[in-house]
Amino acid sequence: MSNVVPFIPKSELAAKVALNQYVSWAKSQIRLYDQPSDPIQWEAKSWHRWGLKNTVCSRLGKNSEALHPDFIDYCKAKLFDERAVKLSEDGGSLNGLRCLEVALLEITKNGDVRAVTAAVFDRACALAQDHYNSSKVAYGISRKLKQIYDHLHLIGAVINPFIWEPQIKDPRLTLEKSAEAARKRLPSEEALIALGEIFHSKPGLHLDIMTTSTVAILLSQPSRIGEMIYLKKDCFHTEIDTQGREQLYILWYSEKGFGANLKPIPDSMAEICKEAVSRVIEISQEAREYAKWLEDNPETFPIHAGVPDKALDAPLSFEEACNALLVPMRSHQPRNAYKHFLISKIKSRSNTVRACRTAQELFDDLDASRGVRRYVNGKVVGCDYNDKGKITLRKLNSLVREAYLPRSFPYTDSKRITKFQDALFCFKTGAFTSDDCLGKKRPFGLTIGCHGGRLGVLLSGTQRATKSIFQRYGYADVRVNSHAFRHYLNTGAQRTGLSQELIARWSGRVDVSQNRVYNHLSTEEKVTEVEVFTPGLETSRAKLLNSLKTKTPISMRDLGEESDRIVHRTEFGVCIHDYAQEPCAKFNNCLTCGEHVCVKGDDTKLGNLKDEHKYLRRSLVAFQKEADEGSYGANTWLKTTMEKMERCEQLIEMLENQDIADGALIKGVENGWTIGRNAIAMRGELTSKNDNLIATDTSSDKVAELEQLLNFKG
Repeated sequence: MSNVVPFIPKSELAAKVALNQYVSWAKSQIRLYDQPSDPIQWEAKSWHRWGLKNTVCSRLGKNSEALHPDFIDYCKAKLFDERAVKLSEDGGSLNGLRCLEVALLEITKNGDVRAVTAAVFDRACALAQDHYNSSKVAYGISRKLKQIYDHLHLIGAVINPFIWEPQIKDPRLTLEKSAEAARKRLPSEEALIALGEIFHSKPGLHLDIMTTSTVAILLSQPSRIGEMIYLKKDCFHTEIDTQGREQLYILWYSEKGFGANLKPIPDSMAEICKEAVSRVIEISQEAREYAKWLEDNPETFPIHAGVPDKALDAPLSFEEACNALLVPMRSHQPRNAYKHFLISKIKSRSNTVRACRTAQELFDDLDASRGVRRYVNGKVVGCDYNDKGKITLRKLNSLVREAYLPRSFPYTDSKRITKFQDALFCFKTGAFTSDDCLGKKRPFGLTIGCHGGRLGVLLSGTQRATKSIFQRYGYADVRVNSHAFRHYLNTGAQRTGLSQELIARWSGRVDVSQNRVYNHLSTEEKVTEVEVFTPGLETSRAKLLNSLKTKTPISMRDLGEESDRIVHRTEFGVCIHDYAQEPCAKFNNCLTCGEHVCVKGDDTKLGNLKDEHKYLRRSLVAFQKEADEGSYGANTWLKTTMEKMERCEQLIEMLENQDIADGALIKGVENGWTIGRNAIAMRGELTSKNDNLIATDTSSDKVAELEQLLNFKG
């Protein structure tokens, strides 16, 4: 009986097919990231060298170990989906996948992601809490695990679907911790003053110009330091605002899904920002011209004083090759210096496969033996080698471009947003070092000067070998984080009362809820803010309007009644119906209900009424056409819609009436229609007549009234 084939449930087969299809899709699409002579390898531990960052599929806490073979393909497909399709570089999903893999192995004893259960996800959350000391990080990973859960169910890769929600709560800051977070995340007054004084002194070193100018730009509008890579030299845009003043904008590309946008620069920072950009343009112009030349002349070796005046395919001597490559020959003969240069490129881990391969091909052309010595009068005067190939500028050009230029060239990164020849912060590699030897390690390279790593060191002095800009200018014990300026401007926007939507847009932030992370108002300011929005007003009308705007509960007492019962908010006002006695009898007919109240001065509700009026207007035209064509039921819809539109117009006129004080209550008149009355009428048992009901005449009798309604200017 050992040959019996086990029965496989249909759900398991379906989950297997779905998972295989998802992985196959990722494997086919990843081919788009193939580079010339260097196809992307699905099995690679990381895809960083092909432009996909944060893709190291290592185990939780064990960087040298790969994920389980049964789990790693789904992990790679999910990472490719995020990095290449959604253009996200967030490492949270990868950490969540690592926790999920460990939980799977502990509970199911295998890495098959199709076997996930609620217990597996709960264990993954517990692992996140145990492994990471920060409760905030653990909470973030739990949200990523929720996204993974949703994704697995979306693609149908779960054998037994289930419902799950993470139990890790969002860590709330106490007032004391909030004040401490503000001290850590906001720039100190000493740091701002020091940076302002250094900028005003017009520093001469390119490194200091770049640092102070970057800070000035970051203080002009809230941005991430990583977004500087997309900033162009022609980055300003001006418009005339509604008051006839000139408003300066900066053309920006925001990360994390926001994309391109125009960011306004406050008038107080406009001239400073212009000066900062002007200074950077001046010191980076040569590098941009070099980048343009490289892009326009892809086959030509980069020009400099040491390049021999020879054709691209003409043979070069070892000395000429070293001069072209800027390889020093002080301690070696030209051939040995050239050979050591090639060996360094072959062994370099930072080079592309193509660069290593090109260097290897040039190295293989060299005679591997010690050569045949030449003698004159019994003395060795040199060696003869049997080298197979010839050195040309064309071959060397291919090598230096692969070895020195960024993989994304001519663009600043793989997103292909900005070219180096247009980038404001385009610099030649080694432009900021005072050591000539260090400056010549990558003499043909290009870089974005103000990346987060360099600026972080220059502002914080975290590396012993590199002094911070504050240390070099005599400001002892002063340091700042490059992200602090974004927190600073966001807090300032909160302080001035800017709406949350505008703060998010100004910051290039998709999720408005993230604004609170950057809100570092003091305890006293938050108390004042509450007092401003909920003051002890003298009149109940003002109090009612304030409650509507701040989304606080409204009781019947606020409407002039004695009861403390809380009323319901509606699309156009508030509903005073007592749901404890019976359910709503109107069913989405608030405009014709006697228990519906509008409040004068609520602009949001007024806007909703105007939108409803536009919708009813379009509906009337459609119902009139249907009624003319004799469609069944069209007359009934025409009549009820006309009544709603009349009520809507009356409410709009009253809510826009300047003679009516803000906070006034406008109560509708009951038209007598309810679900119950409608049911009785349909059975023919309705005996009483309600004068508020529309007469049941034909649609042709209402033509004049309909035309009057459609000409309403609301």
